[in-house]
Amino acid sequence: MRTTGGPALIVLATISFASQLGIAIMLPLLPLYGLSLGASPTQLGLMTSAFAVANAAAQFGSGFLMDRFGSRRFVLVGTGVYAGANALIATAPTALALIGYRGLAGLGGGVNMVATRLYVSHAADPARLAFFNSILSAAASAGSVLGPALGGLVAVSADLRTPFMIVAGTSAVAFVGALFLPRPRGEHERERAAAPAGSVWTRSVFVLLAANLLLLIGFGGWITSYAPFATERLGWTTFDVGIIFTIFGIGDITLGPWLGHLADRTGRRRMAMLASIPICLFGFVLVFALPKPFFYAISFITGASLTAFNASWFALLTTAVPARQRGRVFGVVSAVAQVGTIIGAMGASALWQAVDISAGLILASVAALGAGIVLTLLPREVRDVPMTTVAAPASTD
Repeated sequence: MRTTGGPALIVLATISFASQLGIAIMLPLLPLYGLSLGASPTQLGLMTSAFAVANAAAQFGSGFLMDRFGSRRFVLVGTGVYAGANALIATAPTALALIGYRGLAGLGGGVNMVATRLYVSHAADPARLAFFNSILSAAASAGSVLGPALGGLVAVSADLRTPFMIVAGTSAVAFVGALFLPRPRGEHERERAAAPAGSVWTRSVFVLLAANLLLLIGFGGWITSYAPFATERLGWTTFDVGIIFTIFGIGDITLGPWLGHLADRTGRRRMAMLASIPICLFGFVLVFALPKPFFYAISFITGASLTAFNASWFALLTTAVPARQRGRVFGVVSAVAQVGTIIGAMGASALWQAVDISAGLILASVAALGAGIVLTLLPREVRDVPMTTVAAPASTD
């Protein structure tokens, strides 16, 4: 059959929904859970850092193994480790144990992130890569929208440990779903046939790395500045601050897949560049204190634009890298780009102290726009090429 998605898309969408539902339940409650176990402020920081460091390390190293052994088994390994770690988190007896289990979850999450990207690059029809990824993003957003409300409701009606038991359950569902993933037929044969003659670290890869790095710098600056600015300068409530994440998700779910489909048909670079514009405007709507209807509208558009950018970016990276070495490239690019979040957060904090808190939002907006502008440097052979005729066969084991 043609690899237009089929069973793989359904299974991956289920995994994405279940995984993100668990994450959305867990993250808002994790600091409170740590405090209930007696965690100090330093230990709360270590809990976050352990996950981030382990996640980046797993991304950096696992891709090389995937190029040798294939992606599907690493989706299983990554999802299984993450599920097991979350089951341990739900039963953690101490704060130190919680830190260790979060580190283990980071390893599983990092492996799964790279493995899923590599799997998609083999399982999806090359002509529909952006659409395929936008569907997965929409499924994850559905979990993000539902998760916080569910977690808060359960925590109030039961106790603080119960939501984490639910997270262990959603992680287990994701692992069971991964067992049903089909393996693209001839994955390794296609990789050998496509083995490159020279270095895989081409101009295209470095341009796409720069674009992703800039987008994550924008994210780091935004996540550091948004809530303090909205509450201190605009007088918003915590509800006003939180509703943005729901609106982002609605924009992703409703417009994201359509924009991904449009990117495949009209040009992925073009779509990514256009998508960076509303992402940039988002910060300025806040800085200029425009009325809330404007803010809600730009939030909806930004949610869809983030999906369009990321789906198009991934499709561009996939077509720019020979199949045999995609794993190592995906892993290294993902790990290095994570530094962007740190740069953005630290930069926004420095600007906050030296200039004004609004400077952090301006930094985020400028970085997001830069992510689109840098794509003008892509070589002609990988830019704005709608792949409408390329397809590859697949089957299940």
